[in-house]
Amino acid sequence: MKALVKYKKDEGNISIIDMPEPKIPDDDWVKIKVMAAGICGTDLHIWHDQFPYWPPVILGHEFSGEVVEIGPKVKEFKVGDRVVAEPHSLACGMCELCRQGRVQLCKSKRSPGWGIDGAFTEYIVMPELLLHRIPDEISYEIAALTEPIAIAIHQVTERCGIESQDFVVITGAGPIGIIAAFIAKSAGAGTVVVTGVNACEYVRFGVARELGADVIINIETEDALKRVLEMTDGRGADVVIETSGSQSAIGQSIEMLKTCGKLCAIGLSKNENANIPWNKAVLKSLDIICCMSSSYTAWNKALSLMKNTDMDLRKLITHRLSLEEWQYAFEELEAERGIKAIFV
Repeated sequence: MKALVKYKKDEGNISIIDMPEPKIPDDDWVKIKVMAAGICGTDLHIWHDQFPYWPPVILGHEFSGEVVEIGPKVKEFKVGDRVVAEPHSLACGMCELCRQGRVQLCKSKRSPGWGIDGAFTEYIVMPELLLHRIPDEISYEIAALTEPIAIAIHQVTERCGIESQDFVVITGAGPIGIIAAFIAKSAGAGTVVVTGVNACEYVRFGVARELGADVIINIETEDALKRVLEMTDGRGADVVIETSGSQSAIGQSIEMLKTCGKLCAIGLSKNENANIPWNKAVLKSLDIICCMSSSYTAWNKALSLMKNTDMDLRKLITHRLSLEEWQYAFEELEAERGIKAIFV
């Protein structure tokens, strides 16, 4: 089968390679025919050797598909089921985090696409316990968005607790930033502000507006802090969701927040350390909530929301391509000329 493989370490070193079809490794695993697979920022980081991975490895962890084979101990799923899967393979099940239900943070976890073979190919194998059924109302393409939507739900609602009529600022208009706007508005936020740069004018700002953003601020032409304080009569935002990883945005988030506000920290910085006005954060008594990955409950909520929302999530998918067009897709996303690219 054709697969997009990171075949060795260092910059680049990605190619389409013929790989053997995977075999079910254990009795409670299933084999899935991949129907759609989304490109994540993680895939781009692996391309540039900026994220942990174990080559040779097939890339891709955001996917939807159809079960084509089941192990003898699989109980809840059958051949023909339409599924998505949490990317938390090989979590140990025994550590403190696993026993708390936080398998996404297990140090033994090896997710598809970087730790074990992923979904940028024809077939993938996954343990039954990570599967979720796709509602009939959701297409395979939209279902491939479940993982980033589950991440945003876990971080924005489960971890940070958006409340009715909150004034929410989202720094960064990338895929997670736009999805965070959608989630915040769906959760009852009163005003949702999304900030970004000139490149976001191409497509991202427009989609952000359609999926929940009330106000767009281009930080290259406008002072975001001044605008937020004006809109809140000097009070500041109830919640800032930082998705950009930008040093300036991280620091400005502290300035934007009201006293006793919440900073939802999602974006990873290119630098190991980020400079922030620490004393101001302490004096404001801010809640700084750092977030990573997704929970089991967030996947169920994501599928339910995708089924029931009135917003058109197809707007998130700006590129539909074949696997052979992978480099073009990667370059388009890096240049911020797209939001989500899906291999179909």
